[in-house]
Amino acid sequence: MKKTAFFIFSLLTLVGLTTACDEGTDPKPPTPPSKTITDISFDQSTVNLEVGDNEELDYNITPSNGNKTTIVWSSSNERVAEVDDDGYVTAIGYGKAVITAETSSVISTVTIKVAEPKRTYKLVWSDEFNGSSVDRNKWTYDVGGNGWGNKQKEYDTDGLNTRIENGFLVIEARKETFKFNDYTSTRMNTKNNASFRYGKWEARISVPSGRGTWPAFWLMPTKSEYGGWPMSGEIDIMEHVGSDPRMISHAVHTGQYSGGNAWDYQIRQDNVENNYHIYAIEWIDNYQNGNDAILFYVDGKLSTIKDQGNYATSKSSDWPFDKNFYVILNLAIGGTWGGTIDDSIFPVQMKVDYVRIYQLVK
Repeated sequence: MKKTAFFIFSLLTLVGLTTACDEGTDPKPPTPPSKTITDISFDQSTVNLEVGDNEELDYNITPSNGNKTTIVWSSSNERVAEVDDDGYVTAIGYGKAVITAETSSVISTVTIKVAEPKRTYKLVWSDEFNGSSVDRNKWTYDVGGNGWGNKQKEYDTDGLNTRIENGFLVIEARKETFKFNDYTSTRMNTKNNASFRYGKWEARISVPSGRGTWPAFWLMPTKSEYGGWPMSGEIDIMEHVGSDPRMISHAVHTGQYSGGNAWDYQIRQDNVENNYHIYAIEWIDNYQNGNDAILFYVDGKLSTIKDQGNYATSKSSDWPFDKNFYVILNLAIGGTWGGTIDDSIFPVQMKVDYVRIYQLVK
């Protein structure tokens, strides 16, 4: 009797517990296992951003319960756009980058286009030539008659061929015998007084006419850190020769591209000679797609762009333009490009209204 009573009591207790469970919340069914992702689709094929923007990419996964699978995110160019482990994109610089979402079974991409930012500059150095003479605290003269490697025919004097006249610098080339040379002129620079890296560089200049003239506004490296010319680079903002009166030339020289093999770009227009024009460059760090660039202008109109991305590599022999450079103004006579000289043209004058250097406002 005692064993039977205990059995009945245990049975009733079990039934009561079961009933109590039934009256409560049903336990959740087990989560089905994640399925292999067959597709990752983005809401847009291209996302347009501005520098500094942050954007969470909108995407869908097929099947929907595949979201347990880890997605690996990457950017084709982190100098344009970065992406974190959750698909948040940060726009770093102007250009285009492809963002990739990848699993073991599928790869999908979306293009990020970052707009070119507006660049704001501040003036950091200038000479307006408003004094009574050339400011020796700003300019140094390159003196000599050695042809400067270009077989030029003039002797460049220590200031004898320059003057300030009505707010303009006048560089005058003359037909005269001086230290065994048949011509005199000027080559002047800011090497010891003003050198900068990147920024906007401009000058308002009137070039002379006449066969044999070769005026230029150009930049050279303050220190030849990659080696002697042309390894450390040269930037020719403006060159002109009197034998081609409508021509304006822009050029760069590097270890790979120099002399007759240098990159150059020429435009032709009316009224080049004996008229003032503004010759300028924007020399920009991280311009587009993470590459540096030099943008050339005449009278505010873009002539051409020399982009670091045009080169196969980023070696200094290809692109040495990441060091300080200084300004040179000169009026060469004859030489490898100036050519045959017409002696009837002298004296001739290159006139400069101002030289200004700006740096980018961060």
